[in-house]
Amino acid sequence: MKLLVRQHLQGMKERGELDVLLPLLLSELGYEIVHHPRIGGRQAGVDVAAVGPDPDADGAKSLLLFVIKAGDVGRVDWDGTLQAVRPSLGEVLDDYIPNRVPQQYRSLPVAICVCMGGEIQEGIRAQWRGFVERHSTETLRIREWNGDRLANLILSGILGQELLDPDHRSHFQKAVALVSEPGESYRNFRALLDALTESIETDRQGTKRLRQMMICLWIVVSNGIDAGNLDAPYRACELAMLHAWDAFRRCPESARVRRAERQEILDHVLSLYLNVSNKLIVEKVGPHTVKQNALSAAVRSRSSLDVNLALFETLGRAALLGLWHHYIACSSEGDRQGEHLKLRDQILDLAISMINTNPSLLAPMRDDHHIEIGMLMLLAQGCGRVHDVDHYFREVASRLSYRYIRRSHWVTYFQDYRQLARHPISRDDAYFERSTCGSVLVPFVLVGLERLSATDEVKAFRDVVGRVLSHMTKQVWVPSEQTDNFIWRTGETIGFGIPITEVNTDDSDTSLSDEIDALVTEHDQILRMEAFVRGLVPLFMTACRHHRVPLPPHLWFQVDNANQRKKDVVARKADDQLGNV
Repeated sequence: MKLLVRQHLQGMKERGELDVLLPLLLSELGYEIVHHPRIGGRQAGVDVAAVGPDPDADGAKSLLLFVIKAGDVGRVDWDGTLQAVRPSLGEVLDDYIPNRVPQQYRSLPVAICVCMGGEIQEGIRAQWRGFVERHSTETLRIREWNGDRLANLILSGILGQELLDPDHRSHFQKAVALVSEPGESYRNFRALLDALTESIETDRQGTKRLRQMMICLWIVVSNGIDAGNLDAPYRACELAMLHAWDAFRRCPESARVRRAERQEILDHVLSLYLNVSNKLIVEKVGPHTVKQNALSAAVRSRSSLDVNLALFETLGRAALLGLWHHYIACSSEGDRQGEHLKLRDQILDLAISMINTNPSLLAPMRDDHHIEIGMLMLLAQGCGRVHDVDHYFREVASRLSYRYIRRSHWVTYFQDYRQLARHPISRDDAYFERSTCGSVLVPFVLVGLERLSATDEVKAFRDVVGRVLSHMTKQVWVPSEQTDNFIWRTGETIGFGIPITEVNTDDSDTSLSDEIDALVTEHDQILRMEAFVRGLVPLFMTACRHHRVPLPPHLWFQVDNANQRKKDVVARKADDQLGNV
């Protein structure tokens, strides 16, 4: 366990990682944080300041001033730049201690602690000792807090035996050790999180468990990056974000301190999720989306099912990341807004390239793939570019109809891999009706075609639904008042499954889209969920995608008149291509 933590600390960056971890750790150990790290502005060499027992002075109450550096401290790190350790220590001695220590702490002895994920290298040990001896006094001491000490503090504090029992430690160790086996790593990490947040309290004990979760997540992510496999870290971040949000929303607003602490942890998890997602989708997958069938070949399976599932998983992750950047851009200003909008547009281009070069994405194999298709259309709507993906949507509808008519690998509601691998075991009526007894994808596609004003495609698709799928229950799922209590951690579909009225295929004036709009107006409980009230719509979509919960019709894409006019000028290319996509 210590080796895992030690390796993680060694690779942590100074900004956004070590300077986030240290205040969490000190708070958990009972220290009072009086100075938090911040970006911009002079800090006079001090990254974190805390009041508490000095472990090197028999636990005497002291003011501890931390100078944080990443990795090992070598010759360049010691005195090679203005941001090196020695100049920072000089600023602490010459500026922070004389001028910036709060009045109530000036009587306390001071310990300046150089905190690093690694250690001080032997090449500068003599210089370090000389500096310490020259500046140490009765009330001023200079300490070394290296990675080994931090690892011991983590193991005795946040991951201590009394907090993380042997069974939980086993799950954690397996999650870290098996990052190259994403499925096993995720299962163990989920078991760990379920145990940590099973009965999350609103007091300090509940916040302590969230900090445990954060430390464990950091270590899993760090080892996944080192192993070159980001699948397990991505899934772990997504799950941790949902757990952190559930813990935050359960904390009453009257408990302001605890709520603020949990908000901070949630922000850290979201930041880590975005970082891992960008590394996976933009940096790792992105360069290969322009190569024909490159992503399909990367699945390394002869099974078309494996390829299809993997590609839709990647498409969903890309669309969700784009929606997160869209949300952040909408709540930002200036350069930060521009950066997120640029990333959003880049991710939509990436998703379109993925579709163009991997035909498997034109033929969903599971009914719940409407989640990925729906999020892609929402992303295009947010970018004002629905006209760039409308031909993709039409092609999905066309192939869906063809497979239903021919009874060839038609879409089914099955989610179990073994059932999907055997599907279809027969083409007779009994099996066909059993495997297509209900669907959210069919009404979603029909509504989408209507909103795209695809008149011919709507008529053709209605005809197939009337002739071939008359036995099918076309339905949508909408949240209820209890959904908010279950969807985040467990993904239970507590809500209402509402069957859609059969559409008269002979009446061209009948609009299923209008019926859906009326249903959305009637069932508006989703708008009162705290995530929606706070504008965190992508968080709800994360829960839907992660737990495979149907996308509510409130989140089905719309097309305004301006976009509708734009699509009319898009040229249609060959049937096996996606036009100008």
